[in-house]
Amino acid sequence: MKKLLIAGAALTTLIGTHALAADMPLKAPPPPAPVWSWTGFYVGGNVGYGWGTARNDPSFSQTDTFPSTNLAIFAATDSAKLNGVNGGLQAGFNWQVSNYLYGIETDFQGSGQRGSDTFNSVIQNLSVGGVGNNPATVTDTDKLRWFGTTRGRVGLVMDRWLVYGTGGVAYGNVNQSGNVQPANSLSGGFNTNAPIVWNQSTTRVGWTAGVGVENAITQNWSWKVEYLYVDLGTATANLSGGIGTTIGLPYNCYGPTGGGICNNFHNPASGTITSHFTDNIVRVGLNYKFNTGLPH
Repeated sequence: MKKLLIAGAALTTLIGTHALAADMPLKAPPPPAPVWSWTGFYVGGNVGYGWGTARNDPSFSQTDTFPSTNLAIFAATDSAKLNGVNGGLQAGFNWQVSNYLYGIETDFQGSGQRGSDTFNSVIQNLSVGGVGNNPATVTDTDKLRWFGTTRGRVGLVMDRWLVYGTGGVAYGNVNQSGNVQPANSLSGGFNTNAPIVWNQSTTRVGWTAGVGVENAITQNWSWKVEYLYVDLGTATANLSGGIGTTIGLPYNCYGPTGGGICNNFHNPASGTITSHFTDNIVRVGLNYKFNTGLPH
């Protein structure tokens, strides 16, 4: 009987313990890790370095009006390297579908890229009684003052990593300046051989293409490294030279003469310089993505 009472007490205690455990609240499971999505609007900034090229083709000519005679003609080709730091802001929208990303981005950059080149050439003498070509020194300077792009982006998503290609429209402001300086003075004290000069800025529209990689470091912040090739097409600047006038007054004659053809009524030298601008840009950037609540 004693053993029976002890067994009953033990059973009662065990049942009570299990009932008490059943009444205790269960510990909540840890929350699931947030699902990362690239979908949404973003803004950011960037800084980088550009190394570009301006292929320059200056040409000009000078004529007499009395008698009607070609006096001189000049044409040359050279390239200036445009290197420097650039930086600016970007904004865009991404749409992630499964492991693929589609987006659009626009940016605007200030640029310190510039380059100069100096080389020797000749002004060809076309006048009657000419005594040869006139040596000349050509100096040109090209600057990329600012530029921007509007591009599509297509990429492959690997969780918080994104690898993408990009391409679209590029535009920028370029400045062309320089001179052609004849080396010789002509017969007659009033033949000064002043330089042919140019200085002009213009905004050009072209295209761009590149690749990049981006990594999300938090739910909102990401960093990227990007390469772009930019082609802004061809810009043209007008050249201006000496003032045509009559014999005995100051003027410039760019073709060496021995027969005095230059000492008549002659026109200012006139012409153009065309420059084709291309650029390579590597930059790093930081983006902030807004939480839009859009599905991915």
